[in-house]
Amino acid sequence: MLTIRRLFIILALCATLLAVAGCAKQGYPSGGPKDETPPVVTSTVPPNGSLNFDANEFYIQFDEYVTVKDADNNILVSPPMKQKPEYKTKGRGIVAKLKDTLLPNTTYLFQFKEAITDFNEGNALPSFEYVFSTGGSIDSMTLRGTVVDAFSRKPRTEPVTVLAWAESQQSDSVGDSLVAKVQPLYITRCDKEGNFALNHLRSGRYLLLALEDGDKNLRLNSDEPMAFLDSLVTAAKMLPPPDTARRDSTAQADTNTLPLPDTATAAPSDTMPQPTIPALNLLMSQDKHEKQRISKSAFVAKGRIEIITQTPLSHRYTLRSLPADSTATPPTVYHRLRPKGDTLDVWTTAPQNDTVTLLLRDTTGLNDTLRLKYKAPSQSPSPTRTPKSLAKSKPRIAKSLVAASHPWFDTLWIGFENPIDWICEPWRDTAALDTAVQVLNLTDSTASRCGLRLAPDTLLAPATAIKAFIDFDGKPGTKYQFTVPAGLFYDIFQNQSDSLTVVTEFTKTESYGNIYLTLTSQTDTAYPTPLIVQLTNEKGETLRQHTATQPGKLSFIHLKGGKYSIRAIVDTDHNGRWTPGNYWQHRQPENVLLFEKTLELRENWDMEEKWAVDIDN
Repeated sequence: MLTIRRLFIILALCATLLAVAGCAKQGYPSGGPKDETPPVVTSTVPPNGSLNFDANEFYIQFDEYVTVKDADNNILVSPPMKQKPEYKTKGRGIVAKLKDTLLPNTTYLFQFKEAITDFNEGNALPSFEYVFSTGGSIDSMTLRGTVVDAFSRKPRTEPVTVLAWAESQQSDSVGDSLVAKVQPLYITRCDKEGNFALNHLRSGRYLLLALEDGDKNLRLNSDEPMAFLDSLVTAAKMLPPPDTARRDSTAQADTNTLPLPDTATAAPSDTMPQPTIPALNLLMSQDKHEKQRISKSAFVAKGRIEIITQTPLSHRYTLRSLPADSTATPPTVYHRLRPKGDTLDVWTTAPQNDTVTLLLRDTTGLNDTLRLKYKAPSQSPSPTRTPKSLAKSKPRIAKSLVAASHPWFDTLWIGFENPIDWICEPWRDTAALDTAVQVLNLTDSTASRCGLRLAPDTLLAPATAIKAFIDFDGKPGTKYQFTVPAGLFYDIFQNQSDSLTVVTEFTKTESYGNIYLTLTSQTDTAYPTPLIVQLTNEKGETLRQHTATQPGKLSFIHLKGGKYSIRAIVDTDHNGRWTPGNYWQHRQPENVLLFEKTLELRENWDMEEKWAVDIDN
């Protein structure tokens, strides 16, 4: 039986234990800052830089436990091996087991491109190179440079592989197809800034190619983005390390190990000029070799056809209808090419508008005959609908192309579903069309009238209109209502235009700014090649452009406040657009010049800038 004294002692002990537990909980260590340090190589077996290498594996030890991430893509071997090595973790390191027969008197370089990460935090070792030679010397030449997108001049977002073929690999039998048929001797990958280094090359000249190797076959396919140099390039001597005795921390001095050249430029010396390695610049682009073809053609409505092509058509295309038989008259067709050039809208007034045969030809290599038949959509009347609701409704052929807020300096447009080719009575009189539109000023409630003008589209055949503009100069900052009366026009299917109401508010003049750019040159004479000068937004999208053939002033007016950039395309082939490079045609991408400043334009502000353009740069 517990005494009072013993009970008090037990309760005191329990209270003490609870207090200690609470204190321990409150004082629990936080664990410290997160580890963000990548693994560090502490040793290699055989030593890095070994000569007369005859082992079938090597081991790399680190200062912590590591894992191997996507070895097939992140570990590059030069020269490439037919049978890829196998990589496994062992202790605090990795073992590389070689499955291929090594070539005699050959330097092998293993590049670990973020393939090694620490076990706990996943911190990646950015790059590590392990090299050995099956002969008595380590090759010590290098090629270094940068690969950027030819148009934006920025590094590519996808991984870029750089390949090098020795001059000895070339022959008359392979010619230009070398890059598509023969395996390169050396490979590397660009870092996120587009920089690359091909180290431990033999002395000599090389054909250099960079590509986004989507199929990972180390060959150039016609549809892969690529960059190349116009001529063979001579490898340079790798820079010596600051300490010529540098080697692995655990390596022993013997005749089978050589000190390795440093993979980074040595620090400059005050007493001795340092050698430099020429930097190679490669511009990557993609010239899509898509064969021109019709990817889709069909009736989208009765009398209306849509033709979509694989690549944009030129403005020299021809489209004509063919007769059903030798005695028939071919139906009339109207057609219009959309701005992007890969979609053709076609209207036909063939009897019943249900069958048509078209012949489409273009300088892009198209020569196709299309036979199309219209199929009406099946409709199952609902039993709840009244006979009156089943009656054919009048088609609405007019539509507004104006937003709720409209730039005060821009044109007011309305559009039509089908081409318009007839003005109704009594609107054929010019004076009648001059006052056809009713205008109500919603700001002060005053009323007026203005004209409506058809806008013939030169791409339609026969020439007719698909748009009309409201001939009105509004006051900035004022809201208007425009009423277009019914019955002004007939479309090609004899549908009469319906009434249309447009409400919009004109923007204020002070909501815009202007950029005036003066182009200069050393000679102030005409440029040998036209410049396509483009104003772009922060996304790199083209907002405005001018073609300049000589120095002078260009105006980019009525711009919203924001950040803008300017670039100029050296239009070597005079086709009015940027042309990418093509390895098979020995054509480099057209040069793109970037204005050095980002322009920050404020509303109600004018900017004056000068640009000394050097086309040869």
